Amino acid sequence: MRRDGRIGLFVIYVAALTAALTPAHAGDEPLYAYGWAIQAPAGANAYLVALPQEAYAWARPDAGLADVVIVDAKGREVAAGPYRPAEPTSHPMTLDAPLLPVPNGSDGVAGPSIRRTTSGDIVIEPGAAPSTGHVHEWLFDARSAIAAERLEFPPTQGDVKLSVDIDASTNLQDWQPRAADASIVTLGHGEGAVDARVVKLDGPPARYYRVRTSSDDAPWGEGAKVTLSGSVIDAAARDESKRQWLDVANSTADVSGGGMNYDYKLPAALPVDAVRVALGSGDSVARLEVISVTGAVSGDTLGTIVVTPGQDDARPLGVPPQRRDLIRLHSPTALRSAPRLSVGWRPDRFVFLPEGTPPYRLDVGSASARRAAWPVDDAVAALRTRNGPAWRPDAVKLDEGHALAGEKALATSSHVDWTRPLLWIVLLLGAALVAGMAASLLRKPPGNPPL
Repeated sequence: MRRDGRIGLFVIYVAALTAALTPAHAGDEPLYAYGWAIQAPAGANAYLVALPQEAYAWARPDAGLADVVIVDAKGREVAAGPYRPAEPTSHPMTLDAPLLPVPNGSDGVAGPSIRRTTSGDIVIEPGAAPSTGHVHEWLFDARSAIAAERLEFPPTQGDVKLSVDIDASTNLQDWQPRAADASIVTLGHGEGAVDARVVKLDGPPARYYRVRTSSDDAPWGEGAKVTLSGSVIDAAARDESKRQWLDVANSTADVSGGGMNYDYKLPAALPVDAVRVALGSGDSVARLEVISVTGAVSGDTLGTIVVTPGQDDARPLGVPPQRRDLIRLHSPTALRSAPRLSVGWRPDRFVFLPEGTPPYRLDVGSASARRAAWPVDDAVAALRTRNGPAWRPDAVKLDEGHALAGEKALATSSHVDWTRPLLWIVLLLGAALVAGMAASLLRKPPGNPPL
């Protein structure tokens, strides 16, 4: 091969190698759909930003909020990530609560009705027929959610020996066991007497408690009180987003299985954690199954809400927090009008560190760009260790949002860029030609040395 040919081939080879190994240019920087300028107080160790409702309309559900970033004034990403709330603090509490007897029902007649007032007080209304026999069930209200540890029953005048079951609830509908076949024993008086009236409890916090016994010997009369001891979380110390409520209009209604389906389309896929329902005009009672619709023929059942006169939306249904954009209410009977639905949701929060050049900006929504894996959890843990468990990142405010790349950032490009593959092909061909030249030179017999 001529010398100038070899030089040209070498130039092409070097150019292809350089192009193939060159990083993406500035024009290839990730694009985000929407942004909010951040107003952050100076001098903080870390900042906390809550996503506005509009952000969920831009954040792609399949990205798991990984398309949420914080950038500085120069557009460079700063260390940020989802905020992990601090462990809640609690303090011990002991209270006396009256035992409220639940009357026995009669065969074939509706039994007593148990409900809550708007303030949460227990209301027990007797059934249609007079109650008969001894009382075997009592309720009491702890007035707040208490993680109960022990329950002491009132003293008795005579000897008592019976077993009780103790359950707990947050809504007077769903009950969880706290103790089963616990013994209550009072024998004798003075020295040598047996006085076992304390039952050990365990489980998550609850406000309402139920005591049941199968024995007719329960000695608790009107005015009897129990003493409940446990711990309660300091409401002021809760490190959580404030729940927001959104009224959602009914979008469609259709007949289903002899009943009705009422669909409610949310403006965005919000992290819904509670649902409450009120009936429309003309309806006074209904049983509604709450479904989170996830596909054309699929959905997740979230629970059942029974709406009765005077209750309406005073009893929200708590659901596992998850992004949902379509809620369906199914009634086994047709209603006169669509129920009114409200969804409760808590904004996701992100913590970021004061890096780079302020002011900062919140960017949301991208088909391809994802937030870097910053070790922000370790940074926050170090700050809590240094500043104490009560330390919190400084909350920031957001200005009005504005479009960045808009829908363009959310579009998945179908165009295939062949530039880089072609450069690699040229590179490989050049390497093959160089290898062929080397092999040819090795096979060529040595010539006469130049004069």
